[in-house]
Parts: sequence; C-alpha cells; structure tokens
Amino acid sequence: MLRVVAAGVRARPLRLLLSAVAIALGVAFVSGSLILSAAVGAGLRAAVAYQTRGVDAVVDQTRGGGGGLDDALLAKVRGVSGVAAAEGRTTVSAPLRDTTGHARDAGAVALPADAALRPFDLAGGRFPQQPGELAMEETTAADFTLGQRVTLFDQQGGEHPFTLVGTFSRPSDAGIGAEDLVLTPEGLRQVAPEPEYGEIVVRAAQGVAPAALVAGLDKAVGGKGVRVVTGDRAASELLSNAAPDSAGLTKFFTAFAVLAMVVAAMVIANSFTILVAQRAKELALLRCVGAGKRQVFGAVLLEAGAVGLVASVAGVFGGLGVAAALQAITGPPGAPVYVPLSARTAVLAIVIGVVVTVLAAVPPARTATRVAPVEAMRTPVEGRRARAGRPRTIAAVVLLVAGIAATIGALAAEVEDGAVLAVFAMVALLGALLAVGPLLAGPVVRALGSVTGPVLGEPAKLAALNADRNPRRTAATAAALTIGLAVVALVTTVTAGVEAGQGRGVEQQLTAEFTVTSVVNGQQLPPTLPATLAAVPGVAAAAPVTEFTGDLGNLGAYGMTAVRGDAVGTLLRPVVLAGRLDRLGPGELAVSRQLSEEAGLSVGQTVRTASGALRVVAVYDSVDAPGASLGLGLVDLGELPRVALADSEHDGSVLVKVATAADADRVRAGLDHALAATPLAQLNTIADLEDQLSAPLRSTLDLLWALTALAVLIAFAGIANTLSLSVLERTRESALLRALGLTRGGLRATLTAESVFVAVFGAACGLLLGVGSAWLITRVASTAAEPVLFTLPWPRLTVLLAAAVLAAPLAAALPARRAARGSLTAGMAEA
Repeated sequence: MLRVVAAGVRARPLRLLLSAVAIALGVAFVSGSLILSAAVGAGLRAAVAYQTRGVDAVVDQTRGGGGGLDDALLAKVRGVSGVAAAEGRTTVSAPLRDTTGHARDAGAVALPADAALRPFDLAGGRFPQQPGELAMEETTAADFTLGQRVTLFDQQGGEHPFTLVGTFSRPSDAGIGAEDLVLTPEGLRQVAPEPEYGEIVVRAAQGVAPAALVAGLDKAVGGKGVRVVTGDRAASELLSNAAPDSAGLTKFFTAFAVLAMVVAAMVIANSFTILVAQRAKELALLRCVGAGKRQVFGAVLLEAGAVGLVASVAGVFGGLGVAAALQAITGPPGAPVYVPLSARTAVLAIVIGVVVTVLAAVPPARTATRVAPVEAMRTPVEGRRARAGRPRTIAAVVLLVAGIAATIGALAAEVEDGAVLAVFAMVALLGALLAVGPLLAGPVVRALGSVTGPVLGEPAKLAALNADRNPRRTAATAAALTIGLAVVALVTTVTAGVEAGQGRGVEQQLTAEFTVTSVVNGQQLPPTLPATLAAVPGVAAAAPVTEFTGDLGNLGAYGMTAVRGDAVGTLLRPVVLAGRLDRLGPGELAVSRQLSEEAGLSVGQTVRTASGALRVVAVYDSVDAPGASLGLGLVDLGELPRVALADSEHDGSVLVKVATAADADRVRAGLDHALAATPLAQLNTIADLEDQLSAPLRSTLDLLWALTALAVLIAFAGIANTLSLSVLERTRESALLRALGLTRGGLRATLTAESVFVAVFGAACGLLLGVGSAWLITRVASTAAEPVLFTLPWPRLTVLLAAAVLAAPLAAALPARRAARGSLTAGMAEA
C-alpha cells in the first residue's frame, strides 16, 4: 500500500498541489497570527533592552521613599569604587510649537555624557553640544528640518528657542523611553529649572561584577527610601510593568489566530474532501484487486498526512512573510519589524495543518470504503450525498432556536449577563447558518442565474446549474468567506456604533461648544482665563473645570471634579440616574454610578470628610471626555480647597458656550486671539473631542481590516481551489459542452459566473450575520450615558461587498483558463 500511495502521489501532482496550496495558505495565516502575537512581546523586550543597555546597576526610590534623586546623590554615586559612569535620568514636559503655530506636549531628556548609557541611537546630524541645541526623535522630526529653529515652552509658558541639530531613533516607545527631545543638561534646565531624577543608571568599571557594584552602591547610598538593584533586575521589573499594557493587543492577535484556524480548517477540509471524492473509482478499483477496507482507509489518511505535513511546513515559513507584511502595513513608517518564530508556534501550526487535513480526509474515505466496489466504479461517491440531509436540517433548527432564545435573553438581561448571552447567540446563529447553507445555496444560485441570465446568457444558466448540482460543496466553499466577512462586518458596525454613541454622549453631556485645556498634564491654566474668555464677543458663558484627587474621609481618595455650581445643568449635563443635578451648591456632592455602587452611596446620605460634610444630591453617569471628565464625584468649585488632598495634582480646563445668535467661526477667532497670551492653552471644539475619543477605535479597525483581509484572501483561495478541482472533475463534461457549440470564452464565462455566485452567496450570508450580531451587541451594551448606536457604515460595508464580487473573477481566472485551453478530443476520451 505504501508503493500504491507513492504511485498515486506521482500520478496526481497537480491535484495534490492545489490542495497543498490551500493547506499552506491556511497554515500561513495561523502561524502569521501567532507570530504577530509574539511580535508584541518581542517589540516590548527590544524597547526594554534599549532602555537598559549598558546599565549594570540602577539607583531609584522605593515606594513612598523620602528624599529625591538629585545632583548631590548623583555625585556621590559617581564617587563609589567600581563605578565607570553614572547618569541621572528624568523625562520632563517640554511643549514645542509645531508647524501650525500651536503648542503640543513633548517629553525631553538630558543627553547622557556617557555614550554607552544612551537609550537611543543617532539617526541624522549630531547630538546637541550647546545649551541652545536639541535633537528630535525621527517621527517627531518629520515636519522639521535640520538647522530649523524650534520653540520650546517652560512650565509657565515662557518661550525658549533651540536649533534642531540631529535626530535619533529607538525601537518603539510602548510606554518605555517615550522621549521626543534630547537637550544638553543646561538646555533641559531652561524648560525645567530643577528636575528631579527618576533614576540613576550606573555602568560598572571593567572587571567589576554587577553584584559587587550593587553591594558597594547600596552601602554608600542605600536606605532612606533609596534602592539599588542590578540592571538585569531593573529590566525585568520594567518588562513586567509594561507587559499588562500589551496584553490586550496579544489577546487581539490570539483571537485572530483562532479565526485563522477556523477559516483554514474549512478551506482545507473542503479541498481535500473534493480530492478524495474524485478518487472514488480509484479506491474502488483497489478494493476490487484485493485491498481491504482498512488498507484503503489507511492509505488515504497516509496520503493526506504526507500532503498536510509538506504544505504545513511551507505555510509556517509563509507565516513569517504574513507577519512582516502586516507590521509594515499597519505600523508607523520606519518602525522595526519583528518575526519571532518559536518552536511552539511552528509545531502548533504544523500540527493544525496535518490534523485538519487528515480529519478532512476521514469522511470521504469512510464513505468510499462503505460503498460496494462495483457501484463506486459506476457512480461518484460524492454525488450520492450532494445535498443536505435530515440530520443537518435538524441541527440547523436546533441551533436557530437556541440562537433566538439567547437573543431574547440577552435583550432582557443586564449588561454583563447580556454580553455572555449575546456571544452565545452569535455562535449559535453562525452554526445554524453554516448548517443550513446547503439548503440555501441551491435557491440562491438559481435566483442569481435567473437574474443574470438575460445579461450573461447561457454561461449564467450553466454556472447556476453547476453550483446547484452540489449545494453542499457550494455552501462549504462559501463558508470560509462567510466567516471572514461576518467578523469584519460585525466589528466595523459595532465600531461605527460606538463612535456615533460617543459623539452623542459628549453632545448630551456638554452643551458648551469649546473646551480649553493645558497641553501639559497637571499644569493649571491661569485663574483669570475664564473671565478673559467670557469677555470675548459672542461668548455666552465660560466656566472652569478642575480635576483633582479628593479625600472622602473613611471612603478613601477618589478622582473627582470641581466645577462652578451654576455651570451644572447648563454647560455640563451628565445623565442623572437618581436625585437632581440642575446645579451644585456648597456642601453638596454628586457621585458617579461606579462610586455609588462601590461605596454604597445613595441620594440623601452624608459623607464625612476631614474638613466637613458633603450631602449626596445626585447619582450620575457620564462620558470620560478629554477636558470635561467628571471623575467619580462632582463638587462645587468652592469646595475644592476643603476636599482636595494636599499633594493632589490639578488638571484644569475651561468650558466655553457660544451665544445663540453668534457666529461660531468668529467666536473661535476671538478665542484664539484671547489665548495668544497663554501659549500652553489648547482650544478644542466638541468635534475635536469626539475625534480624540474615536481615534483609537479607527486604529484598531484598520488593523482588523488588514488581518481580516488575509482571512478573505484564504477564502478566495478556497474558491479558486474548488473550481480548479472541479475543472479536473468535469473535464469530459466541458469537452462535451464545447462539442455542442459552447465557445472557449463561454466556458471561461461559465466558471467566472460560478465563482461570482459562490462569492455573492458567502458575502451576503456573512454581511447579514455580522450586521445582525452587531445590532444585538449595540442593544445589549448601550447605556444612557454611553449609548452604542446601531449605525450602518454604508461606505465600508459597500467596499466589503464590492471587493468580494470583484475578487471572484480573479479567483476563477486560472481554473477558467485551464478549462478553456483543454483539448476537446482528449477531454471526450477522459474516463
């Protein structure tokens, strides 16, 4: 049987190659998704390695430590035996004036004198040497040129001119090494006169072990809130602190790896099912010449395993290209590309490819062994089970009922329980759709043939007959496309709903047209600014808003907001869940739903603080909008000195409302003029706030589209593979049609139309399922303060459907060309 298997492989290289391509593409997507997930960690480790390269020891403060790390301590560290170099590190806020003339925040660091302790590399020009020079991170410097004058602002808004003399690079920030500017120590003191070091990094002298260096430093400067650790330990701590921030992205890629497994499994299963079914006569002949059922069954599985193994190995290496291409497409320009192929990823991807391929070969192989040899040689095995049977119909009905019941339950349940039921409903409905696919495929393709028949003529009718001949194959071919488009339609529609809901939530919460914030976090705006802005012609009101950490006595410290009492209900209108919130007076407190649930607070209760009492007058829900965040508690501005913690940083903003009859554009020009004396103030419209809130959603959606494009590509590869195998299967039939008068162009048009029909069927099912699931999620997740609207993103959905229809002829190009070029005489002689 081994010789028979080897001979069969040599006799059918093209058919096996087509199946191998489908397997390789599927495995490439699986391994590519897993590699992308690992690339997140690789990029993080690279950033940590840059930040700690050359560092043998780190001196920092313990939590709650006393004195700061200053120049005196740095000098003491440099005097310790075994220290070759030591540098103080701190990143200060140094807003710069961009090319539009507005200030934007930037992080600045002092250039280490010791080149080995610099956590960045020179990219162009040179590093600063004089106090009036600076170097800029490459992406930040994209709008500037070397030699250009750059204005930096200090914390009070004073202007300091610098000359751009160089650019530098680093692997990525990932929250690590987020400096935008490098200055000389003297230049840094121009924008931050007395910066305290966040840490002191130390390089050991030659021959000094890090452990010995740490022991010496600990003896000299340790204690009293100062800690000394090795560079390796500091790197490990930095990596562990940053890892949770990348966990969400890792889960994102892992979810797409699961999607890849499902899509790849369906394409591989369909391709190999067709391949084995086409060999029914050959398998029957082996039975006739003495091969037993087990021998035939084992031979098919052995051949499937061999093809799956070779194709899966090729797919793993293809995954490297997939991961690299996605990073290049979705990452910032010039960003490094990581393709960490671990043994675990390679083995997992290969096992998936082999197992799925072997499992795909089991059903047709078992069917072939159960049919009598003489009957199998006379009738193709697959033709006997071409249409959906009763078990499939029963499964579809059960899943549909379960999905509908879960949908009803999700709509009636609370958000948390509703989300679980919504996920179950989506999975059940997807299963029902896949199970009922063969029942829908026939009527759909017949309808498509009838609609396009008057335009395309006989090719459309023949294409509909071919697709309807085996609805199970048609449905299986379209299933991978259905899943891919369902996912992207679901997320696209939900994202559009979240974006629209955020906009409505901001508009409901803020009746002001403008907000003014500081470009420096924690930096207060001038106390006279609200009055200055209120005096601008066309401004109806201007009210200050201050975010701070408040002391609520036994309840603890919470992030809160203070606002002028008469601005509540006019400029600020959060969703009120209980009580009243038309204004706030002295001694009154409004609490968020989260604080109400955590602390058990309700309207009418009194909160005792160190400096008095606050009476709860309302419970609200709000949108966390930049410059207008209400935090967990809301008090009158007069209560701020009594409630705020002594060391609390205050973030201030001003809400500006335009008079009804005023021209908003003229008012904005007047506000810009009034803010000229306050360069650190940033003016935003409500539309700007909505754009800031939705920017992360759009970035995630772009990445999702790039990933899903691969799933859709594999789905179309499955369509092409199915058509190619069916061309080989229908060689005699195609020749007969040619003999009856069908031209080569007509034969190509028939296969192209069949591909389009399959694509339209799969795309329509995917879009309907995705949009329907999105509707359910928006209904379940929407709240009064943060509504999630069911909004159909017509442009993107249209692009999805158009791409599916336009890609179908490309998928059919090679199979159609092969069918049309076939010899009529040889085709008629095909057995």
